[in-house]
Amino acid sequence: MAVIDWDAWRHEYGSMTFADQQRFYADVAVAHPCQQNFDLPHARETFDRIEGDRLSVVELGGWDGALAEAMLDRDDIATWTNYDIVGVPQVCRREDYRLEVLDDYLWNKGQVHGDVFVACHTIEHLTAAELEWLFDALHVEYIYLQAPIGKESGQTWGGYVGSHILEIGWDRIDELLAERGYRVVGPNLWRLT
Repeated sequence: MAVIDWDAWRHEYGSMTFADQQRFYADVAVAHPCQQNFDLPHARETFDRIEGDRLSVVELGGWDGALAEAMLDRDDIATWTNYDIVGVPQVCRREDYRLEVLDDYLWNKGQVHGDVFVACHTIEHLTAAELEWLFDALHVEYIYLQAPIGKESGQTWGGYVGSHILEIGWDRIDELLAERGYRVVGPNLWRLT
C-alpha cells in the first residue's frame, strides 16, 4: 500500500487536473477505503425541517452511498443521486439511488437540479474558489452541509493526515450562500428565499 503525502498533494493542488485528482482519489480509495463520514441523526433531524414530498436529492462525495441507504427509507425522498470523483463498491443498491462517477468537476457539468443538495464531509476537500463555483452551479431549494471546519476563515491543514484543503470557515460559507439567495433555516441547512 502506497503512503500518501497529504501535504505534497495540498502543495500541488492548484496545478492538478481533474484526471490527476481522480487518480489521487483512486489511490486514497485503496489506502483508506472507509470514508463514511456523516452524522445520521443530524441528517434525519435536518430532513425533518425540509418541506416537500418526493424530494430529489443530489449529493456530492457520497462515496459508497451509505447515507443514501440510511435515508431512503423516508417517505419524503423520491430519488438520490450521488456524484463522486471515484467509483467504489456501493452499499446502496436501491432503485431510487444512482451513483454517477464524474468525468469533470460537478460545477463544470452545467446546472445541478434537485430539491436538496447534500455534502457531508466533502466541502473541506475543495478550495474556497471551487466551493463558490459549486454553489453557482446549484439550482436547488435546500443545501445541507456537514464539514469539520471552524467558524472563521484562515484554516490551514499543513500536517493534517487527510485531503482537507478548504481555507474558509462557516462564517464565509454563510456569506457565500446569502449572496446566492439562501438563508439559514437550521443547523447546517440553508433554503433559497
